[in-house]
Amino acid sequence: MARARTDIDKQAFINASEKLITEKGAKDFSLADLAHEMGISKGTIYYHYPTKDELILDIMQEHMSALSKDYIDWLHRHVKDGITFQRFLDIIFYKGVKLFNKAKIHVYLLGECVRGNPSLRDSYTKLWDEWKRYIQEGVEQVLPDSDDKEAEAYLLMLIIDGLTIQEALGNPKPELNEKVKKILMEREVKKNEQNQ
Repeated sequence: MARARTDIDKQAFINASEKLITEKGAKDFSLADLAHEMGISKGTIYYHYPTKDELILDIMQEHMSALSKDYIDWLHRHVKDGITFQRFLDIIFYKGVKLFNKAKIHVYLLGECVRGNPSLRDSYTKLWDEWKRYIQEGVEQVLPDSDDKEAEAYLLMLIIDGLTIQEALGNPKPELNEKVKKILMEREVKKNEQNQ
């Protein structure tokens, strides 16, 4: 017998969905699979989530919110310690990619956005822009002399996106990630030398 709607919280849907996405992939799991996994009726699922896109977007929003809070908390705790650019890169690459264990969801959403799902595209773009603002706040702390902090944050977001896609493809390259960080740090050192 299906549980009443009031017995189910948003986190239960998200947890069960993440399990199915891990097993089947974001594209191949269905709301019917979710109903079966949770032991509830399909009608209950559709009451809360009329489309799979809405559910996946909720998963993404919750993850981005938790990730952003974790990152901002870290930044505020350590800003007075004089965070180095290298440490900042280590943290944003780790939090943006390695902790982004929902890489399959990320790639699925990206694919849907590219294929022309305007609702998902608008929502995803807002999430991306919000995360970029958080990265920019960090750039303002660790690169106070940067001429264009927004462009620096944008570049870092593009790198994180690329690394996340490689992670989802099962093709991570930790040694190249380190080289990318080294290139970014050398670039900043050269810029600082030129400004002096």
